[in-house]
Amino acid sequence: MPVYKDKKRDTWYFRLYIEDKYGNKKQKCRSGFRTKSEAKEAELKFLSISNNDYKDMLFQELYNIFIQSKSQNLKPQSLRSTISRFENHILPFFKDYKITKIDNKAYLQWKDLILTKEYSYKYNSCLHGAMVSILNYAIDFYDLEKNIASKVGNFSKKEYIRKVDFWTYEEFQTFIKCVDDKLYQSLYITLYYTGMRLGECLALTWRDFKEDYLDISKTLAKGKKDGNYIITTPKTITSNRKVKLDNITYKTLLDLRRFYQNHIGFTNDWFIFGGMYAMSQTTIGKKKDKYCLQAGVKRIKIHDFRHSHATLLLSKGVPVTVISKRLGHSDITMTLNTYSHLIPEDENRAIDIINNLNKNM
Repeated sequence: MPVYKDKKRDTWYFRLYIEDKYGNKKQKCRSGFRTKSEAKEAELKFLSISNNDYKDMLFQELYNIFIQSKSQNLKPQSLRSTISRFENHILPFFKDYKITKIDNKAYLQWKDLILTKEYSYKYNSCLHGAMVSILNYAIDFYDLEKNIASKVGNFSKKEYIRKVDFWTYEEFQTFIKCVDDKLYQSLYITLYYTGMRLGECLALTWRDFKEDYLDISKTLAKGKKDGNYIITTPKTITSNRKVKLDNITYKTLLDLRRFYQNHIGFTNDWFIFGGMYAMSQTTIGKKKDKYCLQAGVKRIKIHDFRHSHATLLLSKGVPVTVISKRLGHSDITMTLNTYSHLIPEDENRAIDIINNLNKNM
C-alpha cells in the first residue's frame, strides 16, 4: 500500500483501513516519519500485527511502536525521561505480557512493586501516567478494549512526604571554598543563589546577563541521537522569566566576563558557562562530587542546588509566591507540594501579632 508525503512538515505518513473484530472498517493513520522507508516499514509492521487481531501483541512490541511515535513530537529531555521511566520501571515487569492480559491483579502487583522503591508521589504519578498514555495509544491504534491503568487509578497521595536534599548556607560556604576553578565556582554560585535549573544556566549567553538580573528564555538539552546539546525552549511558559541577582552572584559573573574578554574572538554570543561551547553536564556533576569529597560535605545532586536555594529563602521568611516565581514554577501549588514541609511553623509569632493588635483594647 502507498505511503504519503506531508509537504508542510517534510515528513511521511501512512493511512489505511482495517476491520475490527466486529467487521467495522476503521481508518488508521500514523505520521511524523522522517523518510519514506520508515513510513513503509511502520505500515508493514502495523499490518502484520493487525492481521493477528492484536490479541498476541506483547507489551514490548507496543512500547517499541509507541516510543517511535513519541520521538516525533517530544523534546529531547522529555523523550529521554519517557524512555527512562519505561525501561527502568515498567518494561521489566510488563514486557512479556500480552497487552490484552494486563488485568487488575497484574497492575496492582506492579504498583506494589513500585511502592517498595520509595519514590516520591510525583514520580510514581509520572510512571502511572506513562502507563495510561501507552494503553490509550493501544486503544486508539490497536483496538485494546479498556485501559486498565485508568480503571485501577493512580497511586494514593496519602502518607507521601517528598524527600528534598539540600545544603544549608553553611554547608554551601564550606563547599564553595574548595572550588578552585573560576568557571565551576561561578556556575555553582549561580545555581545556589538563583535556583535556576542546570539546563537554563548552561543555555545562557552574555546577552542574557543584565545589570541586576539574568534573562531566561531557553534551556540546553542533549540531542535525541548523537548526545550533542541543543538549545530549546524552557520547560514551561512560566520558566521564561527574569531572575534578579544578588551582589555576590552579580560580581562573580562580572569577573567571569572580564576573564572571557581577554580571549581572542570574544563576543556576547559566547556561553556564560563555557565560552564558545557550553559546559558538559556530566563533567559538572563529576567535579561537584570531587569538591564535595574535599570539603567533607554530603553529596547532593546538581538539581538539589535549586532545592537548596528555595530552602534558604523559606528559612528566612521569603513568601512562597516570590519563591515560586523565582523558580519558574507553573503555579504555586507545585512549590507548596515540594517545599511545604520545610516552611517554618512559627505559630507563636502569629499569636504575638494578634496579641499586639489587641493589647490596647
